[in-house]
Amino acid sequence: MKKLLLFLSILPLLICCDISSPQAEIAIRGVWVPAPRFTPVLHTYEEVQSFVSLIDSLNMNSIFLVSYANNQTVYKSEVLTRYSTYQTVDEGYMLAPYIQNYKSATNDPVRDLIDEAHKRDIRVFFWFEYGFMGSGRPIPADDPLLAANPSWLGIGNDGLPAHYNHHDYYFNAYDPDVQQFLLDLIAEAIALYPDLDGIQGDDRLPAMPRNSGYDPYTVARYRAEHQGPNPPDDPDDPSWVSWRLEILNDFARQLHTRVHEVAPDMMVSFAPNPYPWCEEKLMQDWPSWCKEGLCDLLAVQCYRYQAEAYRSTVSEVLNYIRANHPQQLFAPGIILMEGHHVRMTPELLEQQIQINRELGIRGEIYFYNGALDRPELQEVWKRYYTEKPTFPKK
Repeated sequence: MKKLLLFLSILPLLICCDISSPQAEIAIRGVWVPAPRFTPVLHTYEEVQSFVSLIDSLNMNSIFLVSYANNQTVYKSEVLTRYSTYQTVDEGYMLAPYIQNYKSATNDPVRDLIDEAHKRDIRVFFWFEYGFMGSGRPIPADDPLLAANPSWLGIGNDGLPAHYNHHDYYFNAYDPDVQQFLLDLIAEAIALYPDLDGIQGDDRLPAMPRNSGYDPYTVARYRAEHQGPNPPDDPDDPSWVSWRLEILNDFARQLHTRVHEVAPDMMVSFAPNPYPWCEEKLMQDWPSWCKEGLCDLLAVQCYRYQAEAYRSTVSEVLNYIRANHPQQLFAPGIILMEGHHVRMTPELLEQQIQINRELGIRGEIYFYNGALDRPELQEVWKRYYTEKPTFPKK
C-alpha cells in the first residue's frame, strides 16, 4: 500500500516530464533575412507575426536579421550618426521608408520580431552584413561615412580604392578607427536589444580585399613595425599577408571579448566563405578564429547548386574544423535565392540536407527567407524537420 501511495504521489510529475519521450534534438535550423528593400518581413506588424509563424510551422529555430547595410542600421543608431554626416538618427534608419503606417504596442519592428520569435523559442541574431565594406560600387566622396572620415578609404596596390572583383569596395579594415566604429555599432545594438541571442559577421566582417593595405595609415604602421621599408608591392607576399591577417584576426578577438564582456551568454557568429578561398580573396582566416575559440557559431556559406559540389565543399570545411577545433559549433549555409539562371529545386534541397545528415551535421541556415513560402520546398522541410530542435548553448 505504501508503494502504491508513493507511486500515485509522483505520477503527475512523471506525466509532466514525460520521461518515456526522447530528448529533443539539438540543432540549428535558421534563415537569413536581408535588408527591408528585399523582403517585407519588417514592414508591418502583421508581416512580423506571419513570418515568425511561418518559421515556427517549418520547425526552424533561428533568424539572422540584417542589422547594418548600405550605411544604415535596422535600429535608430546614435553611433552611426556620430561617425557620419547624418544629422539625425532617422537618416540612417534602414526601416524609415517602409514603416510609416507601422502600428503595434512597441511601434518597433525589430523589438516585435525578437518578442514574437522568443515566444516560440526561436533565436534572433543581428547580422552585420556590410561589415567593413562600404558599397558594392566605388564609394562616392559624399558617402555619409567617407565624407566624415575621408582617411577611412581602403587602397589597393594599384593606388586605387580597394575592392573585391571590381564590385565590393571597402573601408580600411586595418585602421583602428574603422574597427572602433564597428565595435561601437555592435555594442550599441546589444545595449538597445539586450535579449538578442547573438551577433554575426559574414564574408565582410572581418575581411579586406587581398590587394589592400596600401593606404597611408597601413603603410606607415607597417614601416614603423619593420624599421623602415615599405610593404611589398606584391599583395601575395607571404609575410605581408600574415601581417595583415593578424590585424584582422585581432579584430575578431576584440569583437569576441567585447560582446562577452557585456553579454556573456550571447553568441558571436561568423559566416565566411569556404577556406582557403576566403583567405586568398578576402583575408579571412577563420580556421584561426575557430582554433582560438573566437567563433561560437560557424556558418560557412556553402552555396552550391550541385549535390556533389556541395558535399565536397562541406567536407572540406569539416576537415578544417577537425584540424583546428573539433568541438566547433557549425551549421552550413545553403543558398535558396535564384541567380545565374539556376534555382533551388526540391530535389537538390533534399540532397543537400541528406548530405549534411550523412556527414553528421544536424542543421543548416538558409539564404534567404524569400523562398520559404514555396510549397514544393516546404514539403521537403516538413519531411526532414518533423519537430523543432533545441538550439545549442554556447
